[in-house]
Amino acid sequence: MQKKDVFTRFLEFIPATVTWIIISLPIIFSFYAPMYVALFIILFDFYWLMRALTYAYYTLSALRKMRRDQRTDWNLRLEKLKQPENYLKELEDEANHGPWLNRQERKSEVEALNQVIGSENLVSWEKVEHLIIIPTYKESVEVLSRGIDSILADEYPDNKKIIIMTFEERAGEEIHERINSLIKKYKGKFKDFICTIHPEGIEGELKGKGANCDWAIRREFGKYLKTHPTKTENLLVSIFDSDTQVDKKYFSYLTYKYLITPERNRRGYQPIALFTNNIWEVPMINRIVGFSSSFWQMIESCRPWRLTNFSSQSLPYKLLEDIDFLDVSIVSEDSRHYYRSFFKYSGDYSAVPLYMPIYMDAVLAENFWTTIKNQYKQKQRWAWGIEHFPYLVKELLKHKEISILERWELFLRYFIGNISWSTSSMILLVAGWLPFLTNPHFTSTIIGFNAPRMARIILGLAWIGLIVSVFITFKLIPPKPDHHHRLKTVEMVIMWLLSPIAAIFFGSIPAIDAQTRLLLGKQLGFWVTPKIQKQNDKK
Repeated sequence: MQKKDVFTRFLEFIPATVTWIIISLPIIFSFYAPMYVALFIILFDFYWLMRALTYAYYTLSALRKMRRDQRTDWNLRLEKLKQPENYLKELEDEANHGPWLNRQERKSEVEALNQVIGSENLVSWEKVEHLIIIPTYKESVEVLSRGIDSILADEYPDNKKIIIMTFEERAGEEIHERINSLIKKYKGKFKDFICTIHPEGIEGELKGKGANCDWAIRREFGKYLKTHPTKTENLLVSIFDSDTQVDKKYFSYLTYKYLITPERNRRGYQPIALFTNNIWEVPMINRIVGFSSSFWQMIESCRPWRLTNFSSQSLPYKLLEDIDFLDVSIVSEDSRHYYRSFFKYSGDYSAVPLYMPIYMDAVLAENFWTTIKNQYKQKQRWAWGIEHFPYLVKELLKHKEISILERWELFLRYFIGNISWSTSSMILLVAGWLPFLTNPHFTSTIIGFNAPRMARIILGLAWIGLIVSVFITFKLIPPKPDHHHRLKTVEMVIMWLLSPIAAIFFGSIPAIDAQTRLLLGKQLGFWVTPKIQKQNDKK
């Protein structure tokens, strides 16, 4: 491992130091100034109430947009784009006279399409092709087939899709059997279906998804281009996890959004990941984590000014060429695309939200305790996105061509988000008890007497957000398998009572763990979440 400079190590100390100070201060002040801690907790509870209500609104908004876009005929709209002036008039009519809730979206489309037409940058959808990269480690043919079958069922023409399955050499000799099985099943069903093996031990690579995908795009597809002339100026690269299943309208919708987006090759395209493939099979606590992760993706899609790339995503090939493809030396390669692109284009980069779901697996293992352990490891790996901090600070200091306001906004959004991840649940669920535990007589004071009552009222109102969560849960879950008892449906409601536990053990603690590891200089490797398929869940 390359030795880090002093400034990098200094920066690695900052996140965990701030987190531990924030966690420690309520403990210290509870002994000497419990009144101030109680007042702080009441204010924080009120902030959390406002946040819960805002997030409930965003989640409902994302659900509405998803359902609207799933009902839309995107192939028809792609055809209408061939006559842009006529289509523009239709969009303007929808923006002025269509359903009220859709008008703002259509107005945004009108504005974007006007820019594209004005720049003479509109091309026919037939010129857009899709390269789909699916990295895999030890996943079974059954698990991999679910995702490929969903791509095959997608409405966009299959002769415009190239799939590269990229296997890891370190997975052992059994990968050859899986490769042969997949090639036999899918060869000839797409424009091309390729399987490649990423060699082990390439210098400078960290074992993980980024290195595997970089091999597939840079080396395997580069080799493919030499023998199969393909125009790459309108080529979109979708990097999917091995368990990703797409909606049947995904690629048509993606193509449409790509074509009407000004500066389309300087944008990433981020679908909403729903962790619901196997949601009926996982334990209640893991279901909460799966739904919470899905809800967060929905919330972020409604805040495009802060949306970053996450997990399965689609990127223009031209953009990947410009940033020299993927970073093979880090764990969190998905979000690193965002920051590398942002600095490459001097701030002229953003993630375009796609209100179209992709479906992924919630964490599930052979038994309950292994499932719990794997869930923690997955969250710890996600929290390891804190590894971007030194890189981000140094790049922000370097790129003075980007306005200071934009740089500060990016920094604060990233830093506060990570610190909030590690501390909010601790403050909300633990710190409020400290003044009473450390000062038994504090309850006899006016503040001590009234603080718990005020907190109960505020947090009681926050249950509105939980009611919304239950409502959306039943809007997102797939049909209940026949082998499950009716009481399993009741579990989908009562499981939300466990959300405080999930917030602590699969929210704050993994984030604190990741930040503390960074402080101590303990590199976290890429841990692949095992994908298993229960016998009674097979299709």
